[in-house]
Amino acid sequence: MSDEKRRRGLVQWPRVALTTAGVLGAACATMLVVRTGDAATTTPEFGGATPTRTVVAIPAPRTSTPAPAPVTVTVPGLPVETPVLVPQTSTPAAPMAQTTVDPRLIVYTVAGNQRPNDPVTITYADETGALRTVDNVVLPWQLTVIPNVPVNYVTASSGGSQLNCWITDASGATVAAQTDNAISATCNR
Repeated sequence: MSDEKRRRGLVQWPRVALTTAGVLGAACATMLVVRTGDAATTTPEFGGATPTRTVVAIPAPRTSTPAPAPVTVTVPGLPVETPVLVPQTSTPAAPMAQTTVDPRLIVYTVAGNQRPNDPVTITYADETGALRTVDNVVLPWQLTVIPNVPVNYVTASSGGSQLNCWITDASGATVAAQTDNAISATCNR
């Protein structure tokens, strides 16, 4: 082995040693966080009460029934990243009064997982078919329209939220849906 090759090998050992020490340190820190659970706990500042988070859960509209009302659940002490699943319960249906619903009635619905401080913009076709835009919407959003023209259109866009949209008719049947959890969603028929 020549002197030049030996000198290059000697110069690289500190770099190898530092990289190994860095990887070992990161692995130890990760193991400590996982074992103690420090990253998964929320501690109140200044000795106050445990923080609470309000979660709004909206089941997707079904094809044969109208979209159910949102369910709001407040769970004390949950970190922001924890999803809350609300099981759907069936309640006996009360006898419904005979009401006449305009068969042209449609409902636009936009829902999903909205990120904090992420404005959602919704554009929809109104009763005359003209496009209307609503900025800085808080999800879930719903609008009932009785159109005079056969144009049904709703689109939603955001910077990084997961969006879904539905158009349901007077009978509650879904006539258009996009449920890809994407940063934009478009429904039309």
